[in-house]
Amino acid sequence: MAENPTEFHDIPLTWLRNATSVPDWMGGTFVRNGPAQITFGKDKHFLGSWLDGFAKLNSFKLRGKNQVLFSGKMLESTTYMDSVAAGTIVPQLTLNKFKEGTPEWSFWDVMKITKRMMSADPKHNGFDNTNPGLWRTGSPSKPTYFATTDTPLVTQFNISNLATLAILKPDGEQPLTGCTHWVREPGTENSINFVTRGSVMGGKTSIEVQRLKPETDYSKPEIVATFPIDAVHMVHSFSITENHTVLFFYPLIMNMMSVFGAKFHALEVVEYKEAMDTRIVVVNMKSGSVKQFSAKTLYAYHHINAYEVNNGSEIILDMSPSDPNGLKDYPALKNMMNPPQESTGINGSTTGPYETTRYRINLQNGIISDSTFPNVLQNRYVNKFDFPVINEAYRGKKYCITYGVSAFDYSRTALVKKNVCDSNQDKVIYVENNYVSEMFFIANPKGTSEDDGVVVTNVFDGEKEQSYFLVLDAATFEELDRAYMPHAIPWAAHGMHYPEAQF
Repeated sequence: MAENPTEFHDIPLTWLRNATSVPDWMGGTFVRNGPAQITFGKDKHFLGSWLDGFAKLNSFKLRGKNQVLFSGKMLESTTYMDSVAAGTIVPQLTLNKFKEGTPEWSFWDVMKITKRMMSADPKHNGFDNTNPGLWRTGSPSKPTYFATTDTPLVTQFNISNLATLAILKPDGEQPLTGCTHWVREPGTENSINFVTRGSVMGGKTSIEVQRLKPETDYSKPEIVATFPIDAVHMVHSFSITENHTVLFFYPLIMNMMSVFGAKFHALEVVEYKEAMDTRIVVVNMKSGSVKQFSAKTLYAYHHINAYEVNNGSEIILDMSPSDPNGLKDYPALKNMMNPPQESTGINGSTTGPYETTRYRINLQNGIISDSTFPNVLQNRYVNKFDFPVINEAYRGKKYCITYGVSAFDYSRTALVKKNVCDSNQDKVIYVENNYVSEMFFIANPKGTSEDDGVVVTNVFDGEKEQSYFLVLDAATFEELDRAYMPHAIPWAAHGMHYPEAQF
């Protein structure tokens, strides 16, 4: 894994098999967001986590079998541009500590970060590296594209040339956290997210569930519901149904008052309180009413999907459980750069010993039960996957199919198609020395079945030492074609396809 901040635009890629199987309807633009640069030449502070690297967008403009145009450009956050100008990483919030043996932020550095963090101007802040998520607000005819992370700031970009346009923030007092994974309100073009309101100095903390309609400015969302919360919880994603937003506040808690003493390394102030229950909050999106439950659950960075059953009295929610310490341990450079020579582990690199899990939430009596899924293939990857994606037409509705990435010992990575209705239909693709990334489902515009479409991703071919753009038949889970790239894409977490972005 190597840095690649190189900028390039609209490089034509060549299909390996002449694209004879690539569907003509495959259009729009697929964008990948992820770290690409961690050093600047005169550094004395060296980042300890790849996920602290500065974000880069890579895009693929698609025109069926006829054309793929490949572009890449760094997101120009203020912390990134200041670091480029200084030739070293400027004072800012990071997830992990610096590389062992390198200097820590000084007292004056901490004061600079504090000043940046408290600034009302989003152009001057200490946490605007919006890596690794993506979203679109507005309508397909009048879209706004931006990069996201678990802070309340987002970075707007031009999808044609990937230029950074603006750093946006909500109006009013700066929230403490946001959420990387926005969701679409079923049957609408509305975007749903939430923020944590409060103060780093302690006191009352609350959750604000927000709705952005296509005509709504990012800074002025509609407030669906507000409710108090006991602490600042680390929540990276949530679920939506046709009538409800469902949030899991796991006992992974940030002690915001300790962030100064921890030199603004955020994960140093996070504690997993295993003895505590998860607080499950169900918000009615029509009325704004809130129901709260408590249960022992696994931790998950990524929900898969949720839907209502029994006339709305119960919610089915599926998630890909994670190691609660995974965000700190998995992307640590000392771990990612030194995978074991032989793969003998039985636990996934991101999921640990946990398997894809279904929760059934009874809204009437508060009973919450859980179950896992069969593994008919008896394959270690099948039920231990992360980075789940679905056909977005089924978001918040009864569904059967999800696609995910499974990793063992870092370097043994596989693509998984999981059928939660019939595990006899599960499929796995594993190729030695190929390192896969999150997939995205692109639906056939005339499709009638849930998996009628393609899934796309980027893969690094270890033998060739090249990245390639991969297209799979979403139904058969077989390769349709691939196109090798002249520029490698380092490990990146998330991507998104925008069908309206035609060129």
